[in-house]
Amino acid sequence: MQYHALLQRDRRYDGIFYFGVKRTGIYCRPSCSKSHPSQKNCAFFDTVQKAEMNGYHACKLCHPNRLKNGLSVKVLGSIDSGELNDKGVHGLADSLHISERHLRRIVQDRTGTSPLRLNKTRRLNEAKLLITKTKLSITDIAFNTEFSSLRQFNASFKDTFKTSPSEMRKDTQ
Repeated sequence: MQYHALLQRDRRYDGIFYFGVKRTGIYCRPSCSKSHPSQKNCAFFDTVQKAEMNGYHACKLCHPNRLKNGLSVKVLGSIDSGELNDKGVHGLADSLHISERHLRRIVQDRTGTSPLRLNKTRRLNEAKLLITKTKLSITDIAFNTEFSSLRQFNASFKDTFKTSPSEMRKDTQ
């Protein structure tokens, strides 16, 4: 997952993890615009301190050591870990000691979408990965990715990926 986020230059993971390039001894945040090394040449770290303790130096382009590990990182990390499914927007905001409005504003500013839409996209991407990489039934995948019904899952999947889950599975086999 970390390497995929790195290839996508996904800003949502900035501050959640850092990657080091073994050949150069430089560490960056996932959204860094430098060209990215192969996976075998990457080392991943939870914190800037761990990267530096392993002998890596901060990138001069993305300055990962200046990234604030603030509230937005906690909010996006909580959504990415599935807490929004369990708690809802109100419960997640309460657990982070912020208002629902502030939670929505943070997610909108950082990702350009709402918390619920971001969570739905995360779940659909997880389902897509399970469809292409496992032999789980479509029904099991729908419920493992916390859709409330197979019908809802199929409609959301087709709306997002312009193909049904079963058609995608056929295309990848």
